[in-house]
Amino acid sequence: MALPSKVEPSILHQLAEVAPENGQTKWKELHEKNSARLNETGFPHKKIEEWRFTDLRPITRTNFVRMNEAGTLPAIDIEKYFIPESDRSRLVFINGKFHEKYSSIGGLGKGVTVGNLSDHSDEEVVREYLDKLVNYDGDVFVPYNGVMFEDGAYIHLEKGAKAEAPIQVLNIYTDAKNPYVATPRMLVVAEEESDVTIIEDHIGLSENTYMTIPVSEVKVKQGAHIHHVRIQRDSREAVHVARPITYVEKNSEYHSYTITLGAKLSRNEPRVIQEDEEVDFTVDGLVLIDGEQIADTHSVMDHRFSHAESHQLHKVVVNGKAHSIFNGKIFVRRDAQKIDSFQENRNLLLSLDGLVNAKPQLEIFADDVLCSHGATVGQLDPEEVFYLQSRGMTEEKAKEVLTYAFALETIENVKVDSVHKLLIDEVYRYTKANSEEKEQVTS
Repeated sequence: MALPSKVEPSILHQLAEVAPENGQTKWKELHEKNSARLNETGFPHKKIEEWRFTDLRPITRTNFVRMNEAGTLPAIDIEKYFIPESDRSRLVFINGKFHEKYSSIGGLGKGVTVGNLSDHSDEEVVREYLDKLVNYDGDVFVPYNGVMFEDGAYIHLEKGAKAEAPIQVLNIYTDAKNPYVATPRMLVVAEEESDVTIIEDHIGLSENTYMTIPVSEVKVKQGAHIHHVRIQRDSREAVHVARPITYVEKNSEYHSYTITLGAKLSRNEPRVIQEDEEVDFTVDGLVLIDGEQIADTHSVMDHRFSHAESHQLHKVVVNGKAHSIFNGKIFVRRDAQKIDSFQENRNLLLSLDGLVNAKPQLEIFADDVLCSHGATVGQLDPEEVFYLQSRGMTEEKAKEVLTYAFALETIENVKVDSVHKLLIDEVYRYTKANSEEKEQVTS
């Protein structure tokens, strides 16, 4: 088995830059622990099975520096990304730094605590869970985040608490002279019978180069419900490496929907781990890429106890020379009977130069389960295109309509009205842009 290589010089350079500050931070102990882990962990490369399809040159050939400042932005550049339902339940981070001026956390009801992690570092919940849930053995990016982060989103719901509005965690990345690294962090703990909706948004304001490594830890306790929407619309020159991990307890529900639109290279590794019986979770995703984008999703749905329902519909539309990678693993442990798990990866190729690698995996060690998985890669159905043409559409318009319909299925369960409309508009923008590009080529 190939071993990870030594940490790349550019990342070591950043570590050297951050090290003198460790003694001054609130997270001194956590930073030191992760620094030791990082120095023991190699950097991935294509000879490792989990990374063999992913081109890491956007990381290894760029000399990133640490972003120390949030900088200043005109209000209009930030406020246009606010969702109206969260006018009193919003956390804003610019280049990974908490921005109090644009945050609003006063309208969430009794028993709901929302704020900057740095301001809650002494709370018992933070001490109990922060950095305790991220189980990515051999991964270099989690400890890297653990060394670098200072601020982060903190969401805690007491037993029985219901957030009265969706909480928006808005991560904005600004223009900068040099390529830089941001390390957003998020900790969510939903106590028994609580309920919350979270909108996690990552936005690049220009087309500059940066790398963001968001790490989120989510604990869904007995009978709690979390609805989690992740929207990734970074700069087309950015690198986005995400590590969201969730633990679900008895009678709890966790439903996540990840929409991937931006970044030159994105690697998302969602993991959901069952901690007791009678749970229900979703790990759906929609990827819309073109040009020379690379979007890589490696997911894990880990069933460790009996009586669970899980669902993953991962849809991808690829145009241009874009490259999609999907590796979805369903684990059903020996004592996990009565599991009903569904996984499907559907890929739509709009160009001859696009590339898809799909690898759904089932590892089942129990005998009384109902599990299905599959992957398809195809193009638009010529008969459907012809049918729409017979109703007066041009060929490109017909393809645009069919692509639009294919993509929408994944986001129909997003509950927040403005976010649902936003995603519909993003899908429309993607299909419209690709349709117009082809019309220009053929005219």
